Amino acid sequence: MGSPAARLNTPEHLRSLVDCGLEFLYAPGRAAPVAAEPVSGAARGGAPLRRPTPPTADNQWAAARPGQGGQPLSTASRQQPPRPAAPSGQSPSATVNPGLPEPWATYFSKAAPSPRIIWTYLELGLDLSGHADTRRSAVLRNLITHLRWPRGTTAFWPVAACHDGALKPDGAMFWRGWEHWRTQHIVCFGHDALGVIHPDAEQGCDKVFREHVTIHVLPPLAELMNRLPHEQQMAVDVLAALRLGAD
Repeated sequence: MGSPAARLNTPEHLRSLVDCGLEFLYAPGRAAPVAAEPVSGAARGGAPLRRPTPPTADNQWAAARPGQGGQPLSTASRQQPPRPAAPSGQSPSATVNPGLPEPWATYFSKAAPSPRIIWTYLELGLDLSGHADTRRSAVLRNLITHLRWPRGTTAFWPVAACHDGALKPDGAMFWRGWEHWRTQHIVCFGHDALGVIHPDAEQGCDKVFREHVTIHVLPPLAELMNRLPHEQQMAVDVLAALRLGAD
């Protein structure tokens, strides 16, 4: 142990340990002794004291984390929060049921889920109920191909429902469906269809403004069927200038 004078400058909190024969101190968290300078003033032959190495920044951060005994958190507690589920790719409009009665509910299921514009004509209820006219279908295909709009841009929504083979106009049901999509533009082929959804519209007009929607009035399909294909396309050229991007 050497001369007692060798321990005169030993710090008080270490003196009892030195008296018990302590020669080295181990730094916290280390498995091997850490070399350190001897205690100031220790005489030759005295028991050298080792100062603990200050904790590193990593050790301080580990001690500050929640956990028992300052141990690192378990793997489960360090897991990242769950990522949001990927979108299903199905439009909300395709899954929401507006509670329409039949046959309007069937018409709704056949419409584009997220349209930018609605097309309608008086005979549409017949075409959607299994009584389609091939000539009307050919005209509509020609018009849609000419406009070259992206798929799903147009929804066909009738102004009259087919009951037992007969059409029953219902403007209220038309607007009920429109409330679900709230498109900024509606295309009416013929003033007979316009009269169902806007009875106060002026006869012979080609455009009607109703609150936040613009109704474009085009010739009836019965008239377009008697025109040449390029003449049919000219009737809808006014629609090509519409901006149908996202609201």
